[in-house]
Amino acid sequence: MENQNPDFEAKFQRFSNIISTKTLLGLTVADRNDKTLVAVLVKPSGKVNNVLHVIISFISCGLWLPVWGILAMANPKEQRFRISIDSGGNLLEEKIKI
Repeated sequence: MENQNPDFEAKFQRFSNIISTKTLLGLTVADRNDKTLVAVLVKPSGKVNNVLHVIISFISCGLWLPVWGILAMANPKEQRFRISIDSGGNLLEEKIKI
């Protein structure tokens, strides 16, 4: 960072540490603004292995279809979170509805 005030540097360091921690937990950064200390993080949706379920359904003569349907419906969708640091240095985290 360029010559910023020490207060901003401390907030920026905290912001960067929080983003690093969240990415280690499996979230990805969709957008990041280092001037306003705001970031959007994405938790990807789970994947259902459709090829495997087709094979199992075929072998079981369709008995596996209800299980596959339940797994597909219960599969968590993509989630987005907005992370920011306010003027007082407090962390603000909110879930964004898609």
